[in-house]
Amino acid sequence: MQEVRERIRKLARGTASVAIYGESGSGKELAARDIHTHSPRASQPFIAVNCGAIPENLMEAEFFGYRRGAFTGASEERQGFFHAAHRGTLFLDEVSELPLSMQVKLLRAIQERRVRKLGAQREDAIDVRILSATHQNLASVVERGRFRQDLYFRLQVISLSLPPLRARREDIPLLCEAILMRLRVDGGKPLISEAAMEQLVAYDFPGNVRELENVLERALAFSAGAVIEPEDLNFESLTPPESIDVASSSDMMSRPNADSVNKVLLPMCLPAHLAGIERELIRRALRQSRFNRTRAASLLGISLRQLRYRMQRLTIHDAD
Repeated sequence: MQEVRERIRKLARGTASVAIYGESGSGKELAARDIHTHSPRASQPFIAVNCGAIPENLMEAEFFGYRRGAFTGASEERQGFFHAAHRGTLFLDEVSELPLSMQVKLLRAIQERRVRKLGAQREDAIDVRILSATHQNLASVVERGRFRQDLYFRLQVISLSLPPLRARREDIPLLCEAILMRLRVDGGKPLISEAAMEQLVAYDFPGNVRELENVLERALAFSAGAVIEPEDLNFESLTPPESIDVASSSDMMSRPNADSVNKVLLPMCLPAHLAGIERELIRRALRQSRFNRTRAASLLGISLRQLRYRMQRLTIHDAD
């Protein structure tokens, strides 16, 4: 992480586009904000945009703005993300979620450094540094035809990779101390027992620092005393529960005992079984995020648009 921080300080001095890579919860937006804070643009706006959370039919208006009367409902003029970030930094989170139609328009805005509001006759010059982030391998997304190669090269002038938390376990005690100090509202200094810290350091944290924050927040809520113990840690594994053995008793009796012990348990209907697992994980993420859909989508490593689609397909409601 010291090497990452040193690289960030060097990147901050320039104006080239930077593509930030890392798993969900590894701190990509924090790295982008750090680049902006150490740059000559620090006193200017930093605009963060979650590309997966904007409906496709509203993207052009959100990015470029619109004039009054440009379309039904446009009762007043509005600035877009590019205008809002003028002379500052525009951070495109989950940029791989952009539809191809919007990628063409974004590419032109980056190349020409000019944007036109919907309904406007002229273009406006914009001075914006572009930072982007994704948890996917953008090169492989290009190969699959889901992302334009020319836009890929525009965004990835320089790349920055953030290590997952499991690759820097020695940071976990310091991170725990900082997170707990922020979470405690009574001003007391929270403590973690040695046994609990051993469990935290040994855990892989697929959700990285964001998951560590969630684990500690739950631990504070369940802790009976001033010290967090192992029983207060509730690691919510994303591993699906064991399949239910649906073999009939007569079928079991017709098989040798060794086979019944060693056989692989299979679901009766694979699509229904997978839908049940997906439904339970989404409900768990919604409960854990206190029904904040944006945060729930982040916990699951998907975009808000993908979460909405899955909730509609699986008939999941917040009230559930």
